This record gives sequence, structure tokens and C-alpha cells, in this order.
Amino acid sequence: MKKLLFTISLIGGIFSNANAQLPSGSIAPDWTFTDINGQSWHLYDLTAQGKTVFIDVSATWCGPCWAYHNSHALEDLYTEHGPNGTLSNDVMVFYIEGDNSTTSADLNGTGTNTQGNWVTGTPYPIIDLTGTAGTNFNNDYAIAYFPTVYKVCTDNTITEVGALNAKGLVNSINSCTFQTDAYTNSGPASLQCNQNFSPVLTLKNNGQSTLTSCDLSYEYDNSGSQAIYNWTGSLSFGATASITLPQQNFTAGAHTLKVTSLNPNAGLDDNNTNNEQSYAFTINTASSVNLPLANSFTQSAFPYANWIVDNPDNSTTWARVTTNGGALKYDCYNYSASGESDAFILDPIDFTGSTSPSLNFNVAHARYSASYTEKLQVFVSSDCGQTWNSVWMKSGTALATSANTTSVFTPNSASQWRAECVDLSSYAGQSKLFVKFVGTNDYGNNIYVDDINISNVACSLSVSEVNINDFNLFPNPASDILNVSFEAVNTAYSITMMDLQGRVVATQELQGLSGAQNVAIPVAELAKGSYLVSVTSQGVTRSQTVVIK
Repeated sequence: MKKLLFTISLIGGIFSNANAQLPSGSIAPDWTFTDINGQSWHLYDLTAQGKTVFIDVSATWCGPCWAYHNSHALEDLYTEHGPNGTLSNDVMVFYIEGDNSTTSADLNGTGTNTQGNWVTGTPYPIIDLTGTAGTNFNNDYAIAYFPTVYKVCTDNTITEVGALNAKGLVNSINSCTFQTDAYTNSGPASLQCNQNFSPVLTLKNNGQSTLTSCDLSYEYDNSGSQAIYNWTGSLSFGATASITLPQQNFTAGAHTLKVTSLNPNAGLDDNNTNNEQSYAFTINTASSVNLPLANSFTQSAFPYANWIVDNPDNSTTWARVTTNGGALKYDCYNYSASGESDAFILDPIDFTGSTSPSLNFNVAHARYSASYTEKLQVFVSSDCGQTWNSVWMKSGTALATSANTTSVFTPNSASQWRAECVDLSSYAGQSKLFVKFVGTNDYGNNIYVDDINISNVACSLSVSEVNINDFNLFPNPASDILNVSFEAVNTAYSITMMDLQGRVVATQELQGLSGAQNVAIPVAELAKGSYLVSVTSQGVTRSQTVVIK
């Protein structure tokens, strides 16, 4: 059953020890937000710095929230343990406004929907989320009532601590702190092309003590045959080390690698919950197929030969259904793991001799409601999955092809499908290119993909040819203004800029353009990192990645 957001304002006091909304010990969804003073904050950057992060999700009109705010518990915590704290510098505190309708006047105590002035005297950052950003945050963090006070530990695990006093908040940090805590937080890429290769792991020190040694027990394919890798070195808190295991000869096909971290600093690990990690990877030695590659999913045996389904949590993933005579479906309606991403990878494709390759496919999606935002992305790799470049991405209303529905979405007419075309001309001449579709679940409604066709035919339109072959971004990296240039042919264009979580950070709609165009997008207020910029017109999309520094 879907979760519906509601708020509870308790009369006569505030509450603590409330039932957790996100399960204690689960991973806190990452976010990058800008506070009301224009400063950008990235959750995972703070935890990587060894800071425990406290998040007060409240609403300006909420009486219990106002009472807790005036208890100064979070203010005292921040003053004593936040940046430049009088006792330590290992905590960060945020107020996040949980009501999308809140105004700046409400926060400053002069609006009509407020208990008082929340800004004056508050030393820690205040983040006022509105629109899709606020909805997505409330969904990601399962906010069902105000106030909700979360604690995010340095390993990104989350606990709802409730409205504790300052001493209780400080004491709760103890459950985050481990003297010794070592584990692997990444493994080999899910796609490999060589049968003989050396898997690479990343070892992380999540303990306060410097990590100088750790034993890694590992085995392949649950064989029961275990080997030990003895690591030595020096890792401070939060630091990582790359470990290359001995070369192995694998058969083509799917494999698993199970790794268990043991004996950190020749002693006991204070946190055994993350010691054992499993990584799935597939050896694909198939020869590249020639263009065109077409698949309408009429054959029932899926995944097909030399296709890969990447299912990190071994749960719901892409599967063939009989809809539309055969299609792939990502069941986001029944899949409660919000934020989970699953992928399918096609045969390797030979673009040698091609001049204007493109990817065509059909997509169908309906949102459950405006509170749920699914995402679909397309990536390509020319180095056998070691690096992937994003070439297309849509989410939320941009992805939807049908009206919102709280019933299970199954497209039953041609009007509920949309054709997409992605220009791949920049990859012409590649001898082995992989294409990957990635769906990201938000426990909303289903995503369907059908009629994949990769050919040496440029994206074309029935009404008019749209020339976006001169699409370019500069400067790249950018820090102040990003210029988007392209050639227009008297039609409408849209420019969308998204972060790699699929959140739209800038958009422009342009009408009746002709000739060379240069559109300037201010980026100085954006968080540092990579973004995907897309130009779309009448179904044709071209995308490039830009780095904001």
C-alpha cells in the first residue's frame, strides 16, 4: 500500500521516541541543497568528513515544532559540537522546512502561516524546499509528521532520534562512533569483457582509530573455497584504499564475489553489520553485433543472450511482460525500495563505418501522483563498462506518457507510448559500444520500454528536420555561466539541466527559433559536480555532461 504524506501536530507538548519513519540502520538518501543564505550543502560530503548530521524536519505552522525549536536543544548541540564548536567539531545541524507552501515571510515570523521567527537566533543552516525538491525529500525520508528529527551517522546510516534535549542528542552520537570499523564499499564493475582479470575492491575505514591492517576473506560463486588478502597500510577515518585481488580466470557469464572484512588492526571489529559484502558481475566475451540492432521483446526468454540485468539488491528488477506484444517493465508500483536503481545492458554493438548512429525506443509511464518521481536514463560505454556516459534522462512529468493514476499502470493504447530518439553520432566508429538503460524506483508507478532500435540513421522527424548537430556546451567545466549553443530550424526547443540524481535544476522553453543559438544558464549557485544538459525538440534529444566547479 502506498505511503501518503500527512502531518500531525500534537497538542500540549512535543514528542520523542516516535516510531521511526525510515528504518533505523538504513542508508540515508543523499542530497545537495542550498540554504536560505545561498550556501550549498551535500549530505554525503559532511558524513565523509566524519560529521554526524542532525536534521530537524519541521513546519513553520507546527506548534510542537516551535516548542522544540525554542528548547534550544539543536542550537546548543550546534554551538558546542558544530563547526567552530566550543567542545568539538564533529556535528552538523540543519532545519529543513517540510511544507512546500511555506514562504520566506513565514520563516521570518511575518507571514500568516507561522508560529514565530525561525531565522533570528538560529545559528545552523535553514533549508526551505519547495516544489518537486520538497516533495522528493519528503518521499525519500518518509516524512509523515512534524517534527521529525533524524540522525545520520558517518557511515550514512539513519535513525529517527526524536525531539531529544541537547544531552540526549550528544549521547545518541555514541551509537555512531566506532573505534574500529572496516569494510569494502565497492567491488568490480558489473560488466567485464575479459575472462582473465583482477577484481578491484575499495576498503574503507569507518572507525575513529587509524586502520593499519585488515584481512579480507573472499570467495567466488559461493564455492566455499575462500582465500585471504592481507592488507596493510594507513587509513584515517573515512579514508579508502584500492585493493586489487589476484587475477582469476572466469568463464563467460554471471558471477558473484563475496568479501568479508576481518581482524581490523589485528583485533575485533566494533561494527559487524557491514563486514560481509557481495558483488555481482558478468563476463561478456561476445563479439559486437552489426547495425541495425532491433528488439521488440516478442521472445519470452529474458534476459537474452549477451544481455545483462543489473539487480543490486536481488529483488524486483526489469522483466519481460506481454504488454504491447512484448515489452520490458520495471515494477515501481509494488517495489517499496525507493531510490533503488536497476539496469539492463544490451549486446555490444559495432559502430565501425557508421556516420550518424541513433537509438530509438518507446517508453510508457504514468506517475502514481505528483509525490512520486521515477527516472529512466540511458548510458553508453566504449571501454566495457569501466566508465559510462549519460546520453539521455527523463524523470517525473517529463518521463510520464499518461495521466497520474493510483491504479497499476499498464499501457493499453498507442497513445500511452512515446517514441524517443537519442543521437549517438559522437560514438560513430566505435568497434564495441555498450548501451545501458537504468530505471530508478520511487515506489510510484511502472516504467515500460519497448521497440529498441539502434541504427545508422540520424534522428529524423515527420514534420520537419530539426538540426541540433551543432549542440555544444562551453565552458566545460563551468563556474559562473554555462553557454548552450545549437543550430535551430524554426521550431520549439526545450533545454533541461539535471543533476545525476535526475533532479531538474534549470529549464528553458524556447519558441520559433532559427539559426545559431546561444543560451546562457547561470550556474554559480549550483553545487559542484556533474550535470546532464539536454536539448529536445519534437522527440529528438541530444545530451552532454557538464562539470560545475
